[in-house]
Amino acid sequence: MTRSEWIRVAEDRLALAGVEAPRLEAQLLAATALGLERSQLLPHLGEPMANRAAADQLLERRLEGEPLAYIRGVREFYGRPFHVGPGVLVPRHETETLVEVLLGAAPIGATVLDVGTGSGCIAITAKLERPDLRVAGIDVSPDALRWAIRNREELGADVDLLAGDLVAPLRDQSIHVIATNPPYIAHADPLPREIAEWEPPGALWAGEGGFACYMRLAREAPRILDKGGLLVAEVGMGQSERVRDLFEVAGWEHVGTASDLGGIPRVVTLRMP
Repeated sequence: MTRSEWIRVAEDRLALAGVEAPRLEAQLLAATALGLERSQLLPHLGEPMANRAAADQLLERRLEGEPLAYIRGVREFYGRPFHVGPGVLVPRHETETLVEVLLGAAPIGATVLDVGTGSGCIAITAKLERPDLRVAGIDVSPDALRWAIRNREELGADVDLLAGDLVAPLRDQSIHVIATNPPYIAHADPLPREIAEWEPPGALWAGEGGFACYMRLAREAPRILDKGGLLVAEVGMGQSERVRDLFEVAGWEHVGTASDLGGIPRVVTLRMP
């Protein structure tokens, strides 16, 4: 069986399972089994499919719902490879909008805290794109922090990583900008199987309406944020106005809301007077 033939069979099976991009995923699974990048695979599709047994195993894992990023062990974010696996949220492309807003909003030499850092993709990217920033990430999950530490070391980012629930363990800090992609899924909201059954619940669910973390941050963040400091928060579809209202009631000022590439209001920026 050639690589092309294996990919065609895998594509058909993935399509029947409801995978949105079956051809691309089939190619990535084949490349992973062969120890290649997709760009290295595509010019040589006529070659025999070595490691077919390994490729078949990867395909079965994907058909059982395991996220492709977990199977491959890596997810690209802002042009860099971030290692991911069980216990950490898979970075999403829409979160790149948060990074862009953060990079544009942070003053020169600012201290930035990434709350709920997960894989470290926000904190590490911010530091690598803006070396002038002093960046730290915090997460309550030991599993997530292990992935963040690995990514920090492999990408060579000078980022502090801390254990803690939101900003609770921090005392007498002087933070200029807080960035956060907190849990914002309501318990009643449906999620694809590959997310609901595989990714860490603590990084997804946020109370009955999905606003629990925002409510806490509106109350707790001023304790560590400098006067006039900013909070840049990712929000779910349809949540931007409610999140803005929650913070304004708590005394914050709305600075702006940015949409992702799909046109969805995705990042709300607020200032603590």
